[in-house]
Amino acid sequence: MKYSTFIAAGIRNKPGRNIATIFCFFFIAANIFSGQFLIAGAASGVDSGLARMGADHMVVPPQYMIFLKGAGPNNTVAIVMAEPSNFRMKADIMGEIKNVPGVGAVSPQVYITTLNLPDLSPDPVNIYGIDPVTDFTVRPWLQKPLDKPIGPGEVIVGHGIKGDISTRILMGTMTYTIAGKLDPTQSSIDNAVILRMDDSYALAATRGAIASSAPGIEPGDVNAILIRDSRGDDKDAVGLRIRRMLISSPEYRSARLISRHFSLDPVSEDIQAIPGLLSIISVFVVIIALPLIILITAMVANERRKEIGLLKSMGAKRNTIFLLVTSESIILAAIGGITGIISSFLAIFILNSQGVLNSALQVSFRMPTFGETGAIAGMALAAVIIIGGISSLWPAYKSSTMSPYDAIRD
Repeated sequence: MKYSTFIAAGIRNKPGRNIATIFCFFFIAANIFSGQFLIAGAASGVDSGLARMGADHMVVPPQYMIFLKGAGPNNTVAIVMAEPSNFRMKADIMGEIKNVPGVGAVSPQVYITTLNLPDLSPDPVNIYGIDPVTDFTVRPWLQKPLDKPIGPGEVIVGHGIKGDISTRILMGTMTYTIAGKLDPTQSSIDNAVILRMDDSYALAATRGAIASSAPGIEPGDVNAILIRDSRGDDKDAVGLRIRRMLISSPEYRSARLISRHFSLDPVSEDIQAIPGLLSIISVFVVIIALPLIILITAMVANERRKEIGLLKSMGAKRNTIFLLVTSESIILAAIGGITGIISSFLAIFILNSQGVLNSALQVSFRMPTFGETGAIAGMALAAVIIIGGISSLWPAYKSSTMSPYDAIRD
């Protein structure tokens, strides 16, 4: 007779006891999975919101300050795209900005022109160029993440531009393919077409693309250099270092630094501190549940004394008995863990579809990716299986060492 026959019989003959055991593992798995899944979704939502706030700073030509309309150097909105202007500077300064302590990312932008393109939008369309490799302000607004940075002849369009992904659009004499589309921003970006830097310079050089009265655009010209601080660095301190660097540069000492006047970093830090708290709670749940599971496993082994005695009298070895007891516990743990994980996921999915999680967590909740969900589920399942295995060690040892005569007599 196979081991599986004894294990299946043991589980089948005591349904009430085994359901209680499964429920214990169900509770542990549901607690671990739901806690980690919720915080992963909340953290993803906060990180997405932070990414959509754009740059922390922006270096611009001095004439650009007229677009602030007297608001001063501290910007009151998210810095995603530079305002359309004909004031430009060379991008050479980016190398020096990258070396400023506290600077985490740097990316250029260039405004090309504004065109009336009724086939694309009833409003004027602003044409921009970005570096798709270093960009960190436009990419977070994409409705669907791109598999790779946009290539030659590909564009990203605002929400107000007509056309779907893979649609070809015509601007002047140039044809482009829409590779990505942005979510609504309630700003001029909704009516923007964004090209690679190379394509934008090529478009600017096309006859009639820009007004003859406008200054020419040469490769290397940019309207703004967007800067993101390294995580954890003080925004004001980094801004001060950048200003000092600009002042010390003879060519760029007239350039201006615009900084975002608000920060969501404290919110992000609070969210990042929660996983540790949830992990502590999960550990306490496991510690509280472990003695109960050990007790149930010991009761199971005690109830099966005669059965174990008969098996040993028929020649079953100690390791055979040990394996039977531990295997039954691990199987029950796996059943409870899988059902707990699936039930938790379905409950969270339903609550999220109803918008309950956003209001309950007070942050934007984004469902973790398939890979993240699998990792969290695997961790929860591994935890309950390990608990099931550990809890069965002592009862399994006691069962394997008992005398066949005493086991049958008792």
